[in-house]
Parts: sequence; C-alpha cells; structure tokens
Amino acid sequence: MSDLTTLANLAEIFGALVVVGGLAFGVVQLHYYRQQRRETAAIELLRSFHNPEFSRSLRAVLNIPVGVRKKDLGECSADQENAIMVVMLTFESIGLMVFRNIVPLGMVDELLGGVCVECWGRLNNYIEDSRIENGRDSLSEWFQWLAERLQEIQALHGCVAAYELHRRWRV
Repeated sequence: MSDLTTLANLAEIFGALVVVGGLAFGVVQLHYYRQQRRETAAIELLRSFHNPEFSRSLRAVLNIPVGVRKKDLGECSADQENAIMVVMLTFESIGLMVFRNIVPLGMVDELLGGVCVECWGRLNNYIEDSRIENGRDSLSEWFQWLAERLQEIQALHGCVAAYELHRRWRV
C-alpha cells in the first residue's frame, strides 16, 4: 500500500511538472509569436512606403507650404488631392498600427518620424479645414495622434540624425 501511495504522489508531482512546463512553453511561444508578428508588421510597414505612388505623393506633400489652409490650395489638381490622400491614409494606418501595438512607435520614429512630422506640419490646417467642412472630427485622427507622439519623442530626445547618434556603432 505504501508503494502505491508513493507512486500516486510521484504521478501527481509529475503531472504538476508537466502542466507547469506546458505553461512555460506556451508563454515562450506566445513571446516568439508576438515578436514575429511585429517583425512581419515592420516589413509590411516598410513595403507600404517603398512604392512609387507613396514616393510621388510624399514629394508632392512636402512641396506644400507649412500650415497651408484648404482654401489656399484653391482648386488643387486631382493629382495633388490624390497625393494628399495617399499620405494621409498611409500615416493614418501607421498610427493605428502603433496604437494597437502592432508596430513599435520607436521603429516608426526611426524609419520615418521626421517625414511624418513634416507632413503633419504641412497638412494639419488642411485636415482641420476638411474636418470642419465634413463635420467629422475623426478625419485623419490617427495621423494626428501619430505625429503628436513623434513630436513628443523628438522634444524629449532631440532630433539627432542616426549617423551622428550611432557614430561609434561597429559590426
């Protein structure tokens, strides 16, 4: 009877170890899954603005004066309106991905933080006018949110170029 009790106790201990081991394995796998998801999102993020349409649109937006009002653009061409829309929607999507913790804010800052802030500076009044015109405060809300977070980072840490900041980095 004593041997049977000992075996039952050992089986119970073994069962508990298997459960704990399974939970630990699950936590590790979840960590790797999240890391892989972020890396995949980062690759997709890179792809989203490494295309000719975004490049043309970005160039067009960066040629717009800072703080321009919608009325100041007058009857802008369809190409210019499309360029503004492409840039707004791209940064809108990126802002939401950052908020949902799909893409880290630091990565966005390093990849295109300055460009996002520059585009926001050129389009913020245009977007505000569009919000009033359409009665939708949510128009480009994630673009604004993203630009404001990036501005906060840049105010805290300054705008030091990567080639300066990482000058001493070696392979």
